[in-house]
Amino acid sequence: MPIEAAGHDCVYATAGWGIHDERWVAALLEIGFRPFVVSLGRDAADALELREAVLAAATVGGLNLPVLAGPLHSVTVALADLPITVVGLSWGYDLSDLDRDGADLSWLTQLHGLIVDSEANRSIALAAGVEAGRITFMPWGVDLAAFPFHAPWIDAFEIGVPPHAPLVLSLRAHEPIYRVADVIRAFAEVPRRHDVHEDFPDPHLIIGHQGSLTAELKSLVRELNIEQRTRFIGTVPESDLVPLLGRASCYVTASEVDGTSVTLLQAMACGTPVIASDTPGNRGWVIPGETGFLFPVGDVDSLAACLIEVTARYPQEIVDRARALVERDANWQANLGRLAGGLRMN
Repeated sequence: MPIEAAGHDCVYATAGWGIHDERWVAALLEIGFRPFVVSLGRDAADALELREAVLAAATVGGLNLPVLAGPLHSVTVALADLPITVVGLSWGYDLSDLDRDGADLSWLTQLHGLIVDSEANRSIALAAGVEAGRITFMPWGVDLAAFPFHAPWIDAFEIGVPPHAPLVLSLRAHEPIYRVADVIRAFAEVPRRHDVHEDFPDPHLIIGHQGSLTAELKSLVRELNIEQRTRFIGTVPESDLVPLLGRASCYVTASEVDGTSVTLLQAMACGTPVIASDTPGNRGWVIPGETGFLFPVGDVDSLAACLIEVTARYPQEIVDRARALVERDANWQANLGRLAGGLRMN
């Protein structure tokens, strides 16, 4: 029996430790839980050791503490049949990946509960046989106080662009599934202004984040001859995100897969028009012509058409509806209560 588990009232089991883990543990603390963390890799060398560590932590003092476990494919599946209360935590597009790969998902029915962040993943769980009453829909959500509508703008000179330039913003990691190269190719199709001058400069592409494809993406920018209109700004600190979104003419994600994208919701909250790939996760938030713009995954021409439209005209009615949707369904503070309900599920 791990002495360290004494005094805790739930167990958080994970594969490692990253920003998503920090947010989930912070959420548990905010709603009054005292989680004991068990991490595969840090506290256990393999699935068997993970099972033993979680079981010991969850039954300390003869109790049956609820276990919140994810990601599904590496952690939850190893714990599903334990004789304790295990609630699966779906991470982003993990269920979509498993479903697309034809994996047997019947083990999900052994869980006491399942927390999903998108309607697409909820549908997959239902199809796998999970009872509707055991599924908790909890989008990541947005702290609406921290991401105000029509947020203050960053000084354009800080990122090396003209003050009045329309900005196309990409913040996804530079990895194959996020298809940042599609954003670059589409932006190259956005025409330069014929009457360019100080008050009407060319649109600029701002590429945040980094990854294994960063050098390749920079090479593509040079190849397409859009270096003068493109800025790579690296990973954006959370404190700089609001003014950057506020200044952007649009936020773009071309990802192949998504659950509920937090940055997409943050952009919608700030009044930034969103252009997103037509995936089940994005489709749950972006209604074409209503709350944003969708384009088929990999369709560079369709993405370019959206960019041309949005950089030419600010779609006020669309961003108004997008903000209203986020306020209604993606208010992080309001959604926190669902987490407590999901953990107390029997």
